[in-house]
Amino acid sequence: MAYRYLLYIDILGFSDLVNEPGKVEDLYEVVASLNVHKHPDFRSIVFSDTILVYNLSEMAGCRNPSYYVMYLCEFAQDLQARLLGKDIYFRAVLVRGDFNHYELNGIPCFYGEALVNAYQSEKKIKAIGLFMQSSLAEFSDVFHTEAFNEEYDFVFITQGLERVRDAYEGQIPLPKWLIEETEEIHGLSLDLIHVKHICNNKQKQQSLDIKSKFERTWEILQNRYPQVLDALEESDFDWDVVSRGANWNAYMKQYPANYSWAIEARVDF
Repeated sequence: MAYRYLLYIDILGFSDLVNEPGKVEDLYEVVASLNVHKHPDFRSIVFSDTILVYNLSEMAGCRNPSYYVMYLCEFAQDLQARLLGKDIYFRAVLVRGDFNHYELNGIPCFYGEALVNAYQSEKKIKAIGLFMQSSLAEFSDVFHTEAFNEEYDFVFITQGLERVRDAYEGQIPLPKWLIEETEEIHGLSLDLIHVKHICNNKQKQQSLDIKSKFERTWEILQNRYPQVLDALEESDFDWDVVSRGANWNAYMKQYPANYSWAIEARVDF
Protein backbone atom coordinates (compact mmCIF):
# COMPACT_ATOMS: atom_id res chain seq x y z
CA MET A 1 0.00 0.00 0.00
CA ALA A 2 1.03 3.60 -0.57
CA TYR A 3 0.41 6.28 2.04
CA ARG A 4 -1.33 9.21 0.34
CA TYR A 5 -3.29 12.40 0.78
CA LEU A 6 -6.59 11.85 -1.00
CA LEU A 7 -9.23 14.39 -2.02
CA TYR A 8 -12.59 12.72 -2.60
CA ILE A 9 -15.15 14.89 -4.44
CA ASP A 10 -18.78 13.88 -4.86
CA ILE A 11 -20.87 15.85 -7.36
CA LEU A 12 -24.26 16.25 -5.73
CA GLY A 13 -27.53 15.50 -7.50
CA PHE A 14 -25.79 13.76 -10.40
CA SER A 15 -28.84 11.66 -11.32
CA ASP A 16 -30.83 14.86 -11.82
CA LEU A 17 -28.08 16.32 -14.02
CA VAL A 18 -28.35 13.31 -16.33
CA ASN A 19 -31.93 14.28 -17.12
CA GLU A 20 -31.00 17.84 -18.11
CA PRO A 21 -29.77 18.09 -21.72
CA GLY A 22 -26.11 19.06 -21.91
CA LYS A 23 -25.66 19.36 -18.15
CA VAL A 24 -23.37 16.37 -17.67
CA GLU A 25 -21.30 17.31 -20.72
CA ASP A 26 -20.94 20.81 -19.27
CA LEU A 27 -19.79 19.33 -15.95
CA TYR A 28 -17.17 17.12 -17.59
CA GLU A 29 -15.83 20.08 -19.56
CA VAL A 30 -15.33 21.87 -16.24
CA VAL A 31 -13.57 18.82 -14.83
CA ALA A 32 -11.33 18.61 -17.92
CA SER A 33 -10.32 22.24 -17.44
CA LEU A 34 -9.17 21.90 -13.82
CA ASN A 35 -5.64 22.92 -12.87
CA VAL A 36 -4.99 19.61 -11.15
CA HIS A 37 -4.47 17.80 -14.46
CA LYS A 38 -1.34 19.86 -15.16
CA HIS A 39 0.31 19.51 -11.76
CA PRO A 40 3.24 17.05 -11.78
CA ASP A 41 2.83 16.00 -8.14
CA PHE A 42 -0.80 14.91 -8.33
CA ARG A 43 -3.00 12.57 -10.30
CA SER A 44 -6.77 12.51 -10.73
CA ILE A 45 -9.35 9.81 -11.38
CA VAL A 46 -12.82 10.66 -12.67
CA PHE A 47 -15.71 8.21 -12.74
CA SER A 48 -19.39 9.11 -12.95
CA ASP A 49 -20.10 11.64 -10.17
CA THR A 50 -16.80 11.18 -8.33
CA ILE A 51 -13.41 12.85 -8.66
CA LEU A 52 -10.36 11.55 -6.81
CA VAL A 53 -7.14 13.54 -6.52
CA TYR A 54 -4.06 12.22 -4.75
CA ASN A 55 -0.35 12.90 -4.46
CA LEU A 56 2.05 10.76 -6.47
CA SER A 57 4.97 10.72 -4.06
CA GLU A 58 4.67 9.05 -0.68
CA MET A 59 5.24 10.61 2.71
CA ALA A 60 8.92 9.74 2.57
CA GLY A 61 9.33 12.17 -0.34
CA CYS A 62 10.64 15.71 -0.21
CA ARG A 63 7.25 17.39 0.18
CA ASN A 64 5.85 18.21 3.61
CA PRO A 65 2.22 17.65 4.66
CA SER A 66 1.33 21.36 4.38
CA TYR A 67 2.28 21.28 0.69
CA TYR A 68 -0.15 18.46 -0.09
CA VAL A 69 -2.95 19.89 2.04
CA MET A 70 -2.64 23.34 0.48
CA TYR A 71 -2.74 22.11 -3.10
CA LEU A 72 -5.59 19.68 -2.55
CA CYS A 73 -7.63 22.48 -0.97
CA GLU A 74 -6.78 24.71 -3.93
CA PHE A 75 -8.00 22.04 -6.35
CA ALA A 76 -11.38 22.01 -4.56
CA GLN A 77 -11.39 25.82 -4.64
CA ASP A 78 -10.68 25.75 -8.38
CA LEU A 79 -13.64 23.41 -8.96
CA GLN A 80 -15.93 25.61 -6.87
CA ALA A 81 -14.99 28.67 -8.91
CA ARG A 82 -15.52 26.96 -12.27
CA LEU A 83 -18.94 25.63 -11.26
CA LEU A 84 -20.24 29.10 -10.38
CA GLY A 85 -23.60 29.84 -11.94
CA LYS A 86 -24.12 26.29 -13.20
CA ASP A 87 -26.26 25.16 -10.25
CA ILE A 88 -23.90 22.22 -9.69
CA TYR A 89 -22.47 21.64 -6.22
CA PHE A 90 -20.14 19.19 -4.54
CA ARG A 91 -19.14 17.81 -1.19
CA ALA A 92 -15.49 16.90 -0.79
CA VAL A 93 -13.42 15.29 1.96
CA LEU A 94 -9.66 15.36 2.35
CA VAL A 95 -8.14 12.35 4.10
CA ARG A 96 -4.82 10.59 4.35
CA GLY A 97 -4.11 6.89 4.49
CA ASP A 98 -3.38 3.89 2.32
CA PHE A 99 -4.38 4.24 -1.33
CA ASN A 100 -3.22 2.31 -4.39
CA HIS A 101 -3.79 3.13 -8.04
CA TYR A 102 -2.43 1.12 -10.98
CA GLU A 103 -3.52 -0.50 -14.24
CA LEU A 104 -3.71 -4.16 -15.22
CA ASN A 105 -3.99 -4.71 -18.98
CA GLY A 106 -5.47 -1.23 -19.32
CA ILE A 107 -7.96 -1.79 -16.51
CA PRO A 108 -7.72 0.92 -13.81
CA CYS A 109 -7.42 -0.47 -10.28
CA PHE A 110 -7.71 1.74 -7.23
CA TYR A 111 -8.51 0.89 -3.64
CA GLY A 112 -7.41 1.43 -0.08
CA GLU A 113 -8.36 2.43 3.43
CA ALA A 114 -8.28 6.13 2.56
CA LEU A 115 -10.82 5.68 -0.24
CA VAL A 116 -13.19 3.63 1.91
CA ASN A 117 -12.90 6.14 4.75
CA ALA A 118 -13.56 9.09 2.42
CA TYR A 119 -16.54 7.39 0.77
CA GLN A 120 -18.20 6.46 4.05
CA SER A 121 -17.48 9.79 5.75
CA GLU A 122 -18.64 11.97 2.87
CA LYS A 123 -22.11 10.41 2.89
CA LYS A 124 -22.58 11.32 6.55
CA ILE A 125 -21.79 15.02 6.15
CA LYS A 126 -25.00 17.01 5.81
CA ALA A 127 -23.58 20.13 4.19
CA ILE A 128 -21.72 21.08 1.03
CA GLY A 129 -18.18 22.28 0.36
CA LEU A 130 -14.80 20.98 1.49
CA PHE A 131 -14.06 19.09 4.69
CA MET A 132 -10.80 17.62 5.95
CA GLN A 133 -9.91 15.14 8.64
CA SER A 134 -9.43 17.07 11.86
CA SER A 135 -5.98 15.53 12.22
CA LEU A 136 -4.93 17.37 9.03
CA ALA A 137 -6.05 20.81 10.21
CA GLU A 138 -2.65 21.52 11.77
CA PHE A 139 -1.16 21.34 8.25
CA SER A 140 -3.64 23.81 6.76
CA ASP A 141 -1.43 26.90 6.78
CA VAL A 142 -3.33 28.72 4.01
CA PHE A 143 -6.99 27.83 4.54
CA HIS A 144 -8.85 28.40 7.79
CA THR A 145 -10.72 25.41 9.22
CA GLU A 146 -13.27 24.94 11.98
CA ALA A 147 -14.57 21.78 13.61
CA PHE A 148 -17.66 20.37 11.91
CA ASN A 149 -17.98 17.10 13.81
CA GLU A 150 -15.71 14.81 15.81
CA GLU A 151 -13.79 13.67 12.73
CA TYR A 152 -13.89 16.52 10.21
CA ASP A 153 -13.27 20.23 9.92
CA PHE A 154 -15.00 22.54 7.46
CA VAL A 155 -12.47 24.26 5.18
CA PHE A 156 -13.06 27.89 4.22
CA ILE A 157 -11.91 28.05 0.60
CA THR A 158 -13.63 31.44 0.33
CA GLN A 159 -10.36 33.40 0.45
CA GLY A 160 -11.88 36.65 -0.78
CA LEU A 161 -14.22 36.74 2.19
CA GLU A 162 -11.38 35.66 4.46
CA ARG A 163 -9.36 38.71 3.46
CA VAL A 164 -12.32 41.02 4.13
CA ARG A 165 -12.67 39.44 7.55
CA ASP A 166 -9.00 39.48 8.51
CA ALA A 167 -7.57 42.53 6.77
CA TYR A 168 -10.60 44.82 7.16
CA GLU A 169 -12.25 43.23 10.22
CA GLY A 170 -15.33 42.47 8.16
CA GLN A 171 -16.27 46.13 8.01
CA ILE A 172 -18.22 47.06 4.88
CA PRO A 173 -18.70 48.83 2.58
CA LEU A 174 -15.09 48.82 1.47
CA PRO A 175 -13.75 51.76 -0.56
CA LYS A 176 -14.12 51.18 -4.30
CA TRP A 177 -10.49 52.11 -4.98
CA LEU A 178 -9.28 49.64 -2.38
CA ILE A 179 -10.76 46.49 -3.87
CA GLU A 180 -10.26 47.54 -7.49
CA GLU A 181 -6.66 48.69 -7.28
CA THR A 182 -5.60 45.69 -5.21
CA GLU A 183 -7.65 43.34 -7.45
CA GLU A 184 -9.44 42.05 -4.36
CA ILE A 185 -12.62 42.41 -6.38
CA HIS A 186 -11.78 39.34 -8.47
CA GLY A 187 -11.56 36.80 -5.65
CA LEU A 188 -14.31 38.52 -3.72
CA SER A 189 -16.67 38.30 -6.71
CA LEU A 190 -16.20 34.52 -6.81
CA ASP A 191 -17.15 34.20 -3.17
CA LEU A 192 -20.12 36.55 -3.39
CA ILE A 193 -21.61 34.57 -6.27
CA HIS A 194 -21.04 31.36 -4.31
CA VAL A 195 -22.75 32.55 -1.14
CA LYS A 196 -25.65 33.96 -3.16
CA HIS A 197 -26.35 30.53 -4.62
CA ILE A 198 -26.07 28.92 -1.18
CA CYS A 199 -28.63 31.41 0.13
CA ASN A 200 -30.96 30.90 -2.84
CA ASN A 201 -30.92 27.15 -2.34
CA LYS A 202 -31.58 27.32 1.38
CA GLN A 203 -34.65 29.41 0.61
CA LYS A 204 -36.01 27.71 -2.50
CA GLN A 205 -35.14 24.01 -2.34
CA GLN A 206 -38.28 21.88 -2.19
CA SER A 207 -36.56 18.81 -0.80
CA LEU A 208 -36.18 19.22 2.95
CA ASP A 209 -33.10 17.00 2.96
CA ILE A 210 -31.32 19.05 0.30
CA LYS A 211 -32.53 22.31 1.82
CA SER A 212 -31.05 21.37 5.20
CA LYS A 213 -27.60 20.88 3.63
CA PHE A 214 -27.63 24.40 2.21
CA GLU A 215 -28.99 25.79 5.48
CA ARG A 216 -26.15 24.16 7.42
CA THR A 217 -23.57 25.48 4.96
CA TRP A 218 -25.00 28.99 5.15
CA GLU A 219 -24.92 28.80 8.94
CA ILE A 220 -21.21 27.91 8.88
CA LEU A 221 -20.39 30.73 6.49
CA GLN A 222 -22.63 33.24 8.25
CA ASN A 223 -20.94 32.54 11.59
CA ARG A 224 -17.58 33.24 9.97
CA TYR A 225 -18.61 36.32 7.94
CA PRO A 226 -21.62 37.79 9.77
CA GLN A 227 -21.34 41.43 8.66
CA VAL A 228 -20.99 40.62 4.97
CA LEU A 229 -23.54 37.82 4.71
CA ASP A 230 -26.15 39.56 6.83
CA ALA A 231 -25.85 42.73 4.73
CA LEU A 232 -26.08 40.76 1.50
CA GLU A 233 -29.14 38.79 2.55
CA GLU A 234 -30.93 41.86 3.88
CA SER A 235 -30.25 43.77 0.63
CA ASP A 236 -31.27 40.85 -1.60
CA PHE A 237 -27.65 40.60 -2.67
CA ASP A 238 -27.00 44.13 -3.76
CA TRP A 239 -23.23 43.97 -4.32
CA ASP A 240 -22.92 47.67 -3.47
CA VAL A 241 -23.34 46.89 0.22
CA VAL A 242 -19.86 45.37 0.02
CA SER A 243 -18.33 48.23 -1.99
CA ARG A 244 -20.39 51.06 -3.43
CA GLY A 245 -19.81 51.82 -7.10
CA ALA A 246 -17.28 49.04 -7.66
CA ASN A 247 -17.31 47.52 -11.13
CA TRP A 248 -18.94 44.30 -10.00
CA ASN A 249 -20.61 43.60 -13.34
CA ALA A 250 -17.28 43.20 -15.12
CA TYR A 251 -16.61 40.16 -12.94
CA MET A 252 -20.08 38.83 -12.24
CA LYS A 253 -20.99 38.57 -15.95
CA GLN A 254 -18.15 36.08 -16.50
CA TYR A 255 -20.17 33.34 -14.79
CA PRO A 256 -21.34 30.81 -15.68
CA ALA A 257 -18.32 30.30 -17.91
CA ASN A 258 -17.91 27.98 -20.88
CA TYR A 259 -15.06 25.47 -20.58
CA SER A 260 -15.34 23.74 -23.95
CA TRP A 261 -11.87 25.15 -24.69
CA ALA A 262 -10.49 22.46 -22.39
CA ILE A 263 -11.42 19.67 -24.83
CA GLU A 264 -8.24 18.44 -26.52
CA ALA A 265 -9.57 15.09 -27.72
CA ARG A 266 -12.77 13.11 -27.43
CA VAL A 267 -13.21 9.42 -28.24
CA ASP A 268 -16.69 7.90 -28.25
CA PHE A 269 -17.18 4.18 -27.71
